[in-house]
Order: sequence, then structure tokens, then C-alpha cells
Amino acid sequence: MLKYFRMKILSVTKGSVADELGVKAGEELISFDGFPVFDFLDYDYYNSCENFVMRVRSKDEIVDYEIEKYEDEDLGLELSREIPVRSCCNNCVFCFVDQLPKEDLRSTLRVKDDDYRHSFIFGNYVTLTNVSENEIDRIIRLGLSPLYVSVHTSNEELRKKILRYKRDTPPILQRLKKLNEGGIKIHAQIVYCPGINDDIDSTIRDIEPYTQSLALVPVGLTRDCNPALKKVDSESANAVIDAVEKWQKRLLDKRGTRYVFAADELYLAAGREVPPFEAYEDFSQIENGIGLIAAFKHEFDATMESYERGNVGELSIATGESAYPLISDCAAKVQKKFGGKIKVYKIKNDFFGPTVTVAGLIVGRDIFRQLSGKKLGERLVLPKVMLREFGDVFLDGTTVSELGAKLGIKVQTIQPDGESFVKALIRA
Repeated sequence: MLKYFRMKILSVTKGSVADELGVKAGEELISFDGFPVFDFLDYDYYNSCENFVMRVRSKDEIVDYEIEKYEDEDLGLELSREIPVRSCCNNCVFCFVDQLPKEDLRSTLRVKDDDYRHSFIFGNYVTLTNVSENEIDRIIRLGLSPLYVSVHTSNEELRKKILRYKRDTPPILQRLKKLNEGGIKIHAQIVYCPGINDDIDSTIRDIEPYTQSLALVPVGLTRDCNPALKKVDSESANAVIDAVEKWQKRLLDKRGTRYVFAADELYLAAGREVPPFEAYEDFSQIENGIGLIAAFKHEFDATMESYERGNVGELSIATGESAYPLISDCAAKVQKKFGGKIKVYKIKNDFFGPTVTVAGLIVGRDIFRQLSGKKLGERLVLPKVMLREFGDVFLDGTTVSELGAKLGIKVQTIQPDGESFVKALIRA
């Protein structure tokens, strides 16, 4: 018996194409043009097409509908928008999830998401080691672009040692080439581990023809990290930046784009100034920590110029060790121009370990322990990157309201950009 994939139709819009054809809520969507429906991405693609065949199951009857509609005309079906997470099949030497403290954390933090669909929807980085050739074909057919791919190295044997996967998967270069030829734009990343994937030059050379941009980010190490891993120090960070800037100059002439970018953390580790705002072009890798400082400074300066006066009052700011110099400098400029009293506190990461210095991994209990008894003024300002997306919860489960109650102060969370920073401090 032929096995059908099915998606339950939750509702049908009155007067829509599907409604006029007699499709009912509760029936099951099986396929489009003979291709099985796996999730709402199939529906979204065909909903933008003009002509196709839609197969629907109603009780024990299977009906094929020949659809003819305008490209922008809605078919009228409501389906579940949820996509269960496909877990990672790798055992990467630097896996951050494996480095999480053994104590209780939200279960969602221990999920290893390696789902190409989430890469397309949310911009998550995936390895493509758990994707079949049929799924690669589906990605191309549905135009799931752009995708974000963790490459780490173009040397296939070395990549297997880094990712430690056992599944028989085509080489990453073969996959990048096929996706590129199929019209899929790819943003790539290398998590740089000193002494392991030092083949940066050859990897850039190999993957550049098939990708839109490349981010080089330093390996993140907690106190529970793999002991074989080394921290990115000043020497290794400088070596990476030198390689990046060499390729940037070469590719800017060749492609009209710098293409490869080093994370802000690498410039901080190297003790070098981050490049100017213009050097990050369209900031395609900003979610990867590429250009955050330059963007913050640019927005801060522009917003400061737009205000002549403001009411600052007395307040405090808490941030991570990496961002502390920038935030302190900007806070001093706000105080000098608008008055008030601003105190910036540098929070040491006791929860994950001293090598973790970014603000986004600061937890509530560390903020409380280190600020308890300190003079905080009228309010405490925190960047929202410390919190779970779409919520007010830190990684350790502490809520913003709980932190405020324990410290006895109003806690204000703001977006981590220069404009929001200025407006929050001067209460614009």
C-alpha cells in the first residue's frame, strides 16, 4: 500500500480558491505535483505558484485538484506552522551544548538544532551532515535560500574529525557546489580552534566560489570544555585577522565584496581596533557577532548628534567583560553631554566560566551576586541579548522581575544597539 505524508488542514478561508473547490477543514493535504508535503514550507512554495496539482485526503477518498490561480492569490489553507527540531547527529569537539554546566538548566538549552529548515527560517547554522540527497533536491526545488552552513574546514577528513560524525555524507564542497548551482545562497562560518583547523587560507579559497559570505568566529570555551581545545589568544587572533584582511583585499577587487569577516571577539583578543562601519558592507553576518561594535558606534554617534538635551538621572548598566570598554566609553559620553550619574558594572561569568566574556551569556544569578549591595541608582539597564528570545528569562531561569525584586531596583532591558542605548539613558 502506498504510504502518504499528510498535513491536517486546520481551516479554509471563506471565498478562497480552496473553499470554492470544496476543500474542508479536517481533511489532509498529501502532495503538490506529486511531491509529498512534509511541512508548511511545501505549502508556502506552491501557494505562490499559478498552476499545480494538489492531492487531498478526505476520509477514505483521495482527490486531486488541478489548481489555476494568480501568483499572488492565496490558496486559503491554514496549516500548522510548527516544525519539530531535527537534532544534530554530530559530536563536535567544540560543541557548546556539551560544555553547558551539569546543573539544572531549561531543557531547550540542551537541544542540538541541526535542521536545514530552521536555517532557512531563523538563520541557524547547520552542518548538512544529516541531510539526504532528496532533501538537498527539495531545498533547491523550493528555493529555501539563503541557508547558513557551518563549514569549519574544506578538508573533508579534518571536518570529520572536528564534527565526529559517522553517517556517510557527501563532501561539504560537493554539497556547497550543488546548492550554489541550484540557486541557493549560502552564508558560511568557520569556528576557529587554534591548532586544529588552522587551514583558513585553503578553506577560504575552496568555498569562496560557492558562498555569499564567510564568518570566522573564535571557539567558545566554558569551564566544562573539551580539554584538548585551546583558547584563542592574541597571537592566534592576529594570525586569523591577517589572513582575513589579506583575502578581503583580494576579493574586494575580484568580487566587489570583502566576503570574509572576522568576529569582533577576534579583534578584541588581538588588541586591534575593529574596522569602520563601512567595512562590514551589508552586515550579513551580524548575528554571528560580526560588526556589532562598528554598528553600535555608528548608531550611537548618529543618535547622540540628534539630541540637544536629555534627562539621565542616576542609573547603572551591567554588561559582559568584552563589551565593558565600549559601554563605559559610550556611557561617559552620554554623561558628559547630558549630565546625570551613570555607573557601568563589568559582570564576570562565574556560571559558564571566566573564558566566557560576552554579554549574551551572562546569567541572572551572576548579576545578583556581583551587584548585591552596590549603588545602582534609580534603575539597572541590561541588554536584551542576556535574555531568552521573546521572553524575560535569563539562561539560568532567573526572570527579570525576580532579579529586580532581589536587588530592590527597577530593571530595564534594551535592544543591544547604539540608538536604543542613547534613548534609554536619556529617557527619550
